[in-house]
Amino acid sequence: MTLLYSRCTKAFKIGQMSLPKLSPRRTTSIRFASVALCVLLVGCTAKYQVNNLAGAGRVQLDRRVGVYITVPQDGAFGSTNYPGSGQSVAQAVATAFSPLADRVHVADRTIGNDQSMVTAKSLSAGYLVVPTIVIWEQRATEWSGRPSRMAIRLTIIDVTSGNQLATSAIEGRSRIVSFIYTNPESLLRDPLAGYVRGLY
Repeated sequence: MTLLYSRCTKAFKIGQMSLPKLSPRRTTSIRFASVALCVLLVGCTAKYQVNNLAGAGRVQLDRRVGVYITVPQDGAFGSTNYPGSGQSVAQAVATAFSPLADRVHVADRTIGNDQSMVTAKSLSAGYLVVPTIVIWEQRATEWSGRPSRMAIRLTIIDVTSGNQLATSAIEGRSRIVSFIYTNPESLLRDPLAGYVRGLY
C-alpha cells in the first residue's frame, strides 16, 4: 500500500508541474483522490499466477500424442463443499488441451492414479494429466467485496515410462471491486489455457 501510494503521488506531482498553484487543502484532496483511484483500479483487476513445482523447466509435448485427464475430488472451503467442481475442473483442462492434442479423453468419475494409468494405456493415450483442487473458494464479491479464489495443481505423466514430466500450480483471485458474479471456474480458464499452450 505504501509503494502504491508513493507511485501514485509521484505521478500526480509530475503532472502537477503545469497546473496552476492550488491551496494545500485542495492539493491534499486531489492527492488522496488520485491514490483512491489507483486502489480502485487495482481492485478491479483479477490476479493470476502459474508456478512450476516439479519436472523440467521447459516441457515440449507432442501434439500427435493423446491425453487422458482424470477427475479430481470436489473442492471445498471450510465446511462448504462444491459438488461438481471436480468435473468442472476436468472439463476446463480438456478444453485447454483440445485445440492442441490429437485426442483428449476425460474420466467419467474420480479414480486412483494406478487405475487412471491403466485406462490411459487402454485408450492409447501417451499423457496422463492429473488435476488436483487445492483451493476452491466461491464468494458473492459483487456485494461482499471478498474475492473468489481458486488454486489447482496440474501433474503431467508420461504413460509409457511413468515419469512425471511436470507439476505446476495455477492460482487465481477475482477482482475485489466487481458488479458481476465470479466463480472459481471462470478464474481458471485463462491462466490454464495459457499454461497448456506453453507446453506445446
